[in-house]
Amino acid sequence: MAFTRVPVSKNQQLGPGLYEAVLAISGDISRVTRTDLQRVLSAKFGQAVEVVDWGRSGGNYVLQFRVRQTQAQVQSDDLYQPAAFFVPIIITVAAIAGAIYLAYRLTIEIKSAFALVSQPARDTAVGGVGVGMAGLGVGAALFGLYLLAKRG
Repeated sequence: MAFTRVPVSKNQQLGPGLYEAVLAISGDISRVTRTDLQRVLSAKFGQAVEVVDWGRSGGNYVLQFRVRQTQAQVQSDDLYQPAAFFVPIIITVAAIAGAIYLAYRLTIEIKSAFALVSQPARDTAVGGVGVGMAGLGVGAALFGLYLLAKRG
């Protein structure tokens, strides 16, 4: 089984996963049992620790243990998930409502501005806007053709 070795502080809270501790201990610990190791690790890191293997490697003792996810960790992770889901939805709905309100207000303002202008002037303004938009469309098409010609 392959392990990734990462330095861990002795006071650091361990997350769920498989760990290997290399210990430099003087003396003989051959009489230590799995339950003894389990009890010490559970006191240090909580109840969700399981000793996988232990032994001697060179001059050091090697202890492999697994930290399981506790019920408290599962509950705390679940608390953040709905917030991560609903906050973007609320922001999106607020942005859409703001855009709709802005379009409504602009429409009302433009409508009231055109109501103040006489009918012949309105016809001229609408015709001018139509010619201007057609000119923008033709200009955009020509610019696109220019880019395509330059690319090829």
